[in-house]
Amino acid sequence: MFDLFRRKDTNLRIILGVLLGLVALSMVVTLIPGFGSGGFGGAPGDETVAKVCGQPVTAKEVRLKVQQMLNRQSLPPESAAIFIPQFVDQYVAVKGVACYAAETGLTASDQEVALKIQKDVPALWQDGKFVGRQAYEGMLKQSGLTVAQFEDSMKKDIETLRLRTLILMSAVALPKEVEDAYKEAEERIKLEYIAIEPMEVVKGIRIPEADALAEYEKNKSNYQIPEARTVNLYTIDSSKVLANIQVSDAELRRTYSENIENFRSPERSRVRHILFMTKDKPEAEDAKMRALAESVYKQLKGGAKFEEMAKKYSEDQGSKPNGGEVGFVTRGQTAKNFDEYAFTGPLKTLSNPIKTEFGYHLMEVEEKQAAGLKSFEEVRAALEAEVRRSKGTDGLGKVADALRAELVKSPGQIPPSATQLGIAPLRFEYPTASTAIPGIGPKPELFALISKLKKGEVTQVSTLSAERYAVLTVDDVVPARQAAFDQVKSSIMSTLAVNVSQKKITEMKNRGIAIMQAPDADLTKIAKELGLTVKQTQEFNRLGFADGIGPASAVIEAFGKNVGQLAGPITVDAKWFFTKLVDKKAADLSQLPARRSELVNMVKNRKANERADIFEETLVKHLINDGKIKIFEDAKKRIATGYGG
Repeated sequence: MFDLFRRKDTNLRIILGVLLGLVALSMVVTLIPGFGSGGFGGAPGDETVAKVCGQPVTAKEVRLKVQQMLNRQSLPPESAAIFIPQFVDQYVAVKGVACYAAETGLTASDQEVALKIQKDVPALWQDGKFVGRQAYEGMLKQSGLTVAQFEDSMKKDIETLRLRTLILMSAVALPKEVEDAYKEAEERIKLEYIAIEPMEVVKGIRIPEADALAEYEKNKSNYQIPEARTVNLYTIDSSKVLANIQVSDAELRRTYSENIENFRSPERSRVRHILFMTKDKPEAEDAKMRALAESVYKQLKGGAKFEEMAKKYSEDQGSKPNGGEVGFVTRGQTAKNFDEYAFTGPLKTLSNPIKTEFGYHLMEVEEKQAAGLKSFEEVRAALEAEVRRSKGTDGLGKVADALRAELVKSPGQIPPSATQLGIAPLRFEYPTASTAIPGIGPKPELFALISKLKKGEVTQVSTLSAERYAVLTVDDVVPARQAAFDQVKSSIMSTLAVNVSQKKITEMKNRGIAIMQAPDADLTKIAKELGLTVKQTQEFNRLGFADGIGPASAVIEAFGKNVGQLAGPITVDAKWFFTKLVDKKAADLSQLPARRSELVNMVKNRKANERADIFEETLVKHLINDGKIKIFEDAKKRIATGYGG
C-alpha cells in the first residue's frame, strides 16, 4: 500500500542514478522532452501489412509483437504460423478502435500521455527530475521498443479505455444476476474421474519394423528431405565487445565533473508508520479510522510495542509484515503531511494521528541523514561500468557491421575481426524454420533471412537480443532429395503408433459410454473395464480449477448433477474424462449481502466487456467497409510463411 504514495524501485534507481551522470539535459523538460514525436512506423521499404486510418501497420512491427508474444508465453515458433493471421486481425482491430475513439473526441493529449507514463513508469523520474532522453530510450530498447512506439501505444491505451469506460457506465447489474454470480463463485463440488490419456495409450503400442518399411515403400514419394542450407552463424556478444573497450581515468573524472550535480545524495529520513486506511472507503469510515488511530496511539503511549501494533492494525501491506518499517525516504517522495513529519518531526517520538489522502498515520522518525555529495571514488566503479556499457551499445552494432562487410568481401574465410574477438562460426544444416539452432533454439526470423540466399551470400545483421547480434553466411545449398528408410523410420513408426492409438482410444471411449448408459452404471466399473485408475479432484467452484482435469469450465456439466451421478465423456488437452459427482456444497446466501458491492461491480464489468466486444467487432466491420481499415492478405501470409506456415 505504501507504494501508492511513495514511488520506489531500488534496482532501477541504482541503474538510472548512474545513467543520470552520463546524460546531459540539453533541452527544457516539462514531463517528457520530445514527446509526440510520432507513432508506429517502419523503416523505408518495410512491407505494409495493413492501414488503419491512413497509418501503416508494418511487417516489422508485427514481427516484433509476435516475437514478444513467443518469448512471453514460451510458445514454439512454428505455432506462430497458425496464430499470426488471427493476431494481425486482432492487432489491427485494436488500432481501429483507438482511431474511432480519437475521432469521436476521446483523444488523449500529449500531456495526458506523459502523465500516464510518469504514473506507470515512476523509475523515469528520480527525485522529481526526468532521467533524460538517453536513459528513457535505453530502458525502452531493452523491450525492443522505440520512444515513438511506446508513446503511441500509451496514447491508444488511454483512448481505448475511455471508450470502454463509456460502455461500462451503461451496464446495469440486476439482483438476479448478482445472486447467480454469487452462486457461481461459491457453489463447490468434488469429482472422482478416470482419464484416457493418449500419451499413455501410445506407450503400449509397438510397431513392427516390417510394417514401417511397407508404409515407406507404399508412399515412398511422400518422404522427402526438403532443400536445406548449410550455414555459418556468427554471434557477436556485447561482453566480447566490452572486453576490448578501454575507459581512462581522465574520461571518468571528466564525466563525473561535468555531471556532478547528479551525484549529490538528497536529505533522507528513515521512518516507520501504522496506516489506518480511509482511501476508497465510505465517508462514514473516516471517523471510525480516526477513533481507531487515537485508540492505538494511547496503547503505544501506554507501553505497547510499535511492531506488534503495526502487524495487527496497519493496512499498508508493504510495511506491515516488517512492523511498520518503511525505510529511507527523500523529500517530496511521499504524501504531503507524511513527508512534512518525516523531515521536521523529532527523532524517536510517536506522532499524533496524521491525515493524508490515504488515511491516518501514526509515525516515528528513526534516523535522519543530511544531504551530501558522493565522492568520485564512491561512484567510480558504477560509473565505469555504465560508460563501458554505453560505449558497448554503440560498439556492438559497429563491430557487427564491420564483420558482415568482411564476410561479404571474403565469405569463405573467417574474418580477422571475428578472430580478434574470439568468435568462432557455428556450422549447421538449416532445413526448416522450426530447426533448433544449437545452443539457441528455433529462430524462424533467422531462417527467413537465409531461405532465399544463394551459396556464398551473407545475411544482414540480425538482433538476437539487446546484447547479442548475428550474421549468417550460406556455405552450401543442399537440394531436396528422397529420404532413405533409416532417415524416416522413426517418424513413420511414430505416425503409425499414433494412428493405432487413436483407434484404441475411440474403442475405449465407446466402451465407457456403453457402460455409463447401463442401469447399474458406476465409475469403478468403467475404470475396471478400461484398465484405468479412479482419481479424485479437490473441492472447486465454477471459476476454479479441477486438479488432474483442467479448468472448471471443462466439467461445467457436473455442477448440474446430483451426488453419485456420472458425466462425460469430455475432452481436455486431447484426454478423455469420465466423471462422478461425489460432493456438492451449495452457496451460503446469508453471506451475499457482505459481498454484494463486489459482485455488482463484477457483473457490470462482465456485461460491459461483452458489450464492448460486440461493439468493437461491429465497429471494425464498419471501418473496413468505409475503407478506414485495409488488411493486405498477401503480406499477412508472407509473415506467417516466415515462421514455417
